[in-house]
Order: sequence, then C-alpha cells, then structure tokens
Amino acid sequence: MSATPFLEPWLDALAAALDATETGPSEIDLAKAPELDHWRALIAPSGAPILWGEASGHPRLGDIWITTSHLIAINIEQAWARTVSRWYVLASPFSDPATCVGVGLDTHDAAPDYPHVDIMGYCPLDDMTKLSHLLVTWSDRIRQAQAGGSRYV
Repeated sequence: MSATPFLEPWLDALAAALDATETGPSEIDLAKAPELDHWRALIAPSGAPILWGEASGHPRLGDIWITTSHLIAINIEQAWARTVSRWYVLASPFSDPATCVGVGLDTHDAAPDYPHVDIMGYCPLDDMTKLSHLLVTWSDRIRQAQAGGSRYV
C-alpha cells in the first residue's frame, strides 16, 4: 500500500535524513548546526523519538527551549544528533544539570533524573540503550514505509 500524497513529502524527508546518517555529519554540517544543551530524549505521543533541550543558533527558532522533529540518529560520543529537519551539536545532557541541582538542594542522593521535568504527553527516555533500539526500529519503519510496505511511520 503506497503512502497518501500528504505523507509522501514527509516520508521523503524521513528517508533523506536517514540516508544522511549513513555517513554522518561533515565538519560543515556541524559548523552550521544549532547546539542543543540540557538535551533529553523523549517519546512523542505518536511513538516517535525526539529531543528536547535548549537550542542555540537554531535557524528558524533562534535561542529557545525546543522539542525537535523526529530523531533519526544520535551519536553521544561524537556529540551529534540527526532529526528529520537538521543536524544538532549536542552539549550537556539534561542529567548533568539535574544532578547538580539535586546536590545544590542538599539532596546528596539525588537520582540522575532529578528534578522531574515533564512535558505533557511525552515520555522521558534516559536509557541510551533503549533509545538505540528504538532508533533501529524507527529506521526500519521508515525504510518499510519508503518501500511502500506501510502507509504510516
């Protein structure tokens, strides 16, 4: 079953972003990319992985807290992420300042996810192994939809 005309541009964007991750970002890609600080992986109500964080130098949104478009790939060691719309340079994850806040409030046994910051309808995904598995599944769904095996991603 092929995608509806409405979904075709979205599927094309998903596939193009996925293709871009096969070689990873160039130095130029990262030089032009916005930085995402205090980032955290979330699962959107649609089931798609996204990132939330404080963007700096975003070409459309400027410097503001954002939720990204669907996350396609992330490489924490190389400090980059790819969403449907763009590359991001990753600064510190949300768990770093959260732990500092916990210690600053004299809660010496603060968990890495302290304090709790919830975005209604989104589920935090702090386990990077689970995120990796989800991204593989998500990539497979994109490829299946691109090949016409599904109407929806």
